[in-house]
Amino acid sequence: MLNRNATNNLIALIRRCGANLKEFTLRNYDDMNEQWDAASKKCTNFEKYDVVVPYKKTPQSFEMYARPLWSWTLDLIRDPSLAPYFVWDAPMLFWEIQIIKMRNYARILFMRINRNFRLFGTQKAYPIIARLGNIAVAIRNSNGWGGGQIVGELPIVADDTAESGKAGYVNFKTAVWHASFFKLLESIAGHSKTGVWTNCGDGNARWLFPVVLILAADYEEASIMTLIRGLGGNHPCPVCLVHRDEQSDLTLVSPLRTAQQSRAAVEKARTLRGDAAEELLKNLGLRKVDNVFWKIAYSDPHHAISFDRLHSHHSGLWGDHLFPQIKLHLKSLGDRHTAKLDQQFNKLDRWRNLNHFQTVTNISFNDGSKHEDIAKMMVYAAQNILTSSLGLKLLKVVRAYLELDIYVGLNLQTTPTIADGRQQLQKFNKLLKEYQNACIGTNFEDKNWEFPKAHLHAHAFNNIVRKGVSKNFGTKIDESMHGLIRAAYLQQTNFKDVQPQILRSLHRCMVGKLIRDQLDDLDESLNNDDLEHTPPPDLETLGNAIVGAKQKPISFVALEALPEGKRMAFVAEQEITPYQFLKVHFKSLEHWLDDVDYLRCNPCFHNRERYDAALVKTTAADIFVRLVYVFTCEIGGKVHPFALVQPLDVKTGIRTNKEKALVHSIIRGALLAPDFDKRGDYFVVDVVDADMYFRLKAMYPERAKE
Repeated sequence: MLNRNATNNLIALIRRCGANLKEFTLRNYDDMNEQWDAASKKCTNFEKYDVVVPYKKTPQSFEMYARPLWSWTLDLIRDPSLAPYFVWDAPMLFWEIQIIKMRNYARILFMRINRNFRLFGTQKAYPIIARLGNIAVAIRNSNGWGGGQIVGELPIVADDTAESGKAGYVNFKTAVWHASFFKLLESIAGHSKTGVWTNCGDGNARWLFPVVLILAADYEEASIMTLIRGLGGNHPCPVCLVHRDEQSDLTLVSPLRTAQQSRAAVEKARTLRGDAAEELLKNLGLRKVDNVFWKIAYSDPHHAISFDRLHSHHSGLWGDHLFPQIKLHLKSLGDRHTAKLDQQFNKLDRWRNLNHFQTVTNISFNDGSKHEDIAKMMVYAAQNILTSSLGLKLLKVVRAYLELDIYVGLNLQTTPTIADGRQQLQKFNKLLKEYQNACIGTNFEDKNWEFPKAHLHAHAFNNIVRKGVSKNFGTKIDESMHGLIRAAYLQQTNFKDVQPQILRSLHRCMVGKLIRDQLDDLDESLNNDDLEHTPPPDLETLGNAIVGAKQKPISFVALEALPEGKRMAFVAEQEITPYQFLKVHFKSLEHWLDDVDYLRCNPCFHNRERYDAALVKTTAADIFVRLVYVFTCEIGGKVHPFALVQPLDVKTGIRTNKEKALVHSIIRGALLAPDFDKRGDYFVVDVVDADMYFRLKAMYPERAKE
């Protein structure tokens, strides 16, 4: 959204250049602002609430902003355009939850709660992001109308140097969180117990029970939500009662926490005197605070809190522990090896949806997505550097972590994949123990592996069984909304009392998306041909492939000099049409849906020795080849697509049939990482995505058993 000056300038420009100005009634920012205020009533807006929590018998007041949650829910379930996305008689999405919680005529809604983050400088924001029911997968985009929305903004209790760290003050801050959060949940508390008949967007009336089934947060926030004492507690897991000294042992099965148990303990502690109350709660790792989720029927925060792949795996286990451990090994080898790793990372090929890094050893950010990509490429970049027995054991741990992360992150889960994932979890645990034992007596034995993020993924597959695939209960899907909040802060506020200004801007953006979606629906219903997008003229579809970057036709005589001067036996007078890239559609093994890969075929890449590879189906088996040239040739009045390829899984020498491939034979692209010690040899990066991982397992089953 534009600020006042930009809005005035835009309106002035339109009035100078536009036609039919009688229909354009806006004259300045104030007119525009008035229209926004009117449009803002199209959906539930934020309201301000006062929250009072005593500290040392003195009332402390805070401001809480929230959309009345039941009104917000009704906005969505009554919207006819969203009705097709609600599957009320749903398939087994939340497996265990649907079996246990569902009652006759009851329909369950769920929401996702995010965490606070730094807004800019010392300014912080504490948004609550919710997703409703079984439209958790975005309808038009991940955070548009019908997708995730910010439904509240929690107050942030200022740090008090004199009180910081004291148990009473920590309990006070936790109490403020829960008292504030109740303002958001208050409108659904009664309905969660009795249900309410509601007319839905498809015209049917249903008996709805709003409950909180999923809480998505990082560890620190999960500790507040479940009232545990966090890292310093005897039982630091928000889900189970694992002891703090046994967190790295994933073979142990600890009793699960329950809301009933926690509530009973807190209520009993209030009846005890002296140290007895503290001892009771300390033994369970709990705080003496009432949990807001106890007021919502069928909502157990210990069951709702979920394994967060972004913060627990990518930023946590990898970013905070495995990656620093690799840096320690490099440091012990000397600066030359550290520089070598950076150089080899820079030499790794670029790939779609994968960040490329020139250096990694001096990175200090905490971006989980970038950490995920660094981890995927680390084994290939470090395999000829960490060559000691201990270094190789660490790389095996990293490799096991990557495979485990693939299973946790699958977009389609089945009983076999969950069983394989549990097995991979134990494999990771075994290799980590072997590495820990091997570190004894070395410079690396001081590393303490007893931390929550070494334990939390023990619950990942139980979460999947209860709640569906991990993207249903992770925070990554909502991280993009932080950018919207920062933009609103920088562009739509005067940097004073920013909270209501930010929320006003965000609400207007949501209203704008709603209006835009309604206009798009209207255009679609009218079959407006003017909005149809025609594909670029230089793209041609050939079976499951699309070729592009079309070049001028050349003769075979001219082609003989390409590439690298290697001759090909063709009739000199014929002409071909070369292309510089290939887009291949394929059926992904991960979720059985169509996917696409873009492959480069430009000979200019050959001089840099950085190649794309393709997986090609032959009569014998699938093989890997390097694309050298892609072209079409007219034979007998029919255009045939050809690919000149170099096989990567056989010795070079006499040209074999594998070097000749129709474009139709190409299955998908493959990312290759060079073996830096063996010129011309490459590793297939199977962890680049789940589809490639499963294809490699199928091609080399004996390696999968190792």
